[in-house]
Amino acid sequence: MKDVATRAGVSIGTASAVFAGKPWVTEATRTAVLEAAAELGYRPRERRAAALPAADVGTVGFVSWMSEMFSPANPYYAPVLFGAQQACAELGISIAYEVVDPASGRLPLCVERRQVSGLLVLSFASDDDYLRRIIAEGVSCVLLEHPGADLPVDHVRHDDETGGHLAARHLLDLGHTDPPPAIVTGPEGVLPAEHRLAGYRRALAERGLRPLPGYVRRSRFDAATGYEQTMELLALPTPPTAVFFANDESALGGLDALRDRGLRVPEDVSVIGYDDIAMAAHASPPLTTIASDKELLGAQAVWHLVQRIRKPDMTSRDTRLGVRPVMRSSTAVRVHRVRFPGETA
Repeated sequence: MKDVATRAGVSIGTASAVFAGKPWVTEATRTAVLEAAAELGYRPRERRAAALPAADVGTVGFVSWMSEMFSPANPYYAPVLFGAQQACAELGISIAYEVVDPASGRLPLCVERRQVSGLLVLSFASDDDYLRRIIAEGVSCVLLEHPGADLPVDHVRHDDETGGHLAARHLLDLGHTDPPPAIVTGPEGVLPAEHRLAGYRRALAERGLRPLPGYVRRSRFDAATGYEQTMELLALPTPPTAVFFANDESALGGLDALRDRGLRVPEDVSVIGYDDIAMAAHASPPLTTIASDKELLGAQAVWHLVQRIRKPDMTSRDTRLGVRPVMRSSTAVRVHRVRFPGETA
């Protein structure tokens, strides 16, 4: 289904809607999807709806922890929510959206009012006590991105350590070994960021390398701190010739910083991001990145949640979705060593 959607130039939710016979799909889109399916020899699995009949599930909730990382303006957030909504529509389930603050002590309103039978919980920092209170109300949970310790919940995430390894290895393969690549990762305790950092360290260790002092920087996963940390890297005695940004938003800030310093990407400094948000392809230059399937993350969480609502005592599942490199124009073979202003010889 994902391959069909990519070939047809539509989202996986739209491709699914075509095969489900949804009336809102335009004829042009329907034709493009069906032609792509024919070219790939794809036949939809007619039994998915039968395998997951969901009429009795009713309504599920999609909640996120109160954080600027999860505002609707976040380019990572919207596709996850869209994928969940499309999966719910396919299964005939209603979905309610809510932002919560565990520190307030209040459970989500949809739980307090007994409006939902299950919750999709998007957070980078789980509050296990808070989740236990939700589960005690008879509400099943599936966690996106961050796991829960010893809880009867499912966990759906991307394979971020592999992604971090792929990103760093790509830069090393291009000859950025002396000095090795730097990394601008996310806040401490944010597991996707920590996993990407672990993958980066593993790639360097495989080449017998370690990050230079100051080469591991922390951001808030936004453009502003990506800019700030790039300026800090450029002020080091030996600035890097390649930088791995652990998300695309911080990479966009890094590109601005390099431009402001009069440096060229990728001729002077190679840059790779993570997530493949929509803006990545339109950056200047277009951003090489590690793609994560954000819509599939939301959809997979819905499919797990329906099963867990039916069988709340089933064993917990930790599902990792694959990631892949997307090669664009912001990385290149290292052909010379740039001397930065103030750098020691």
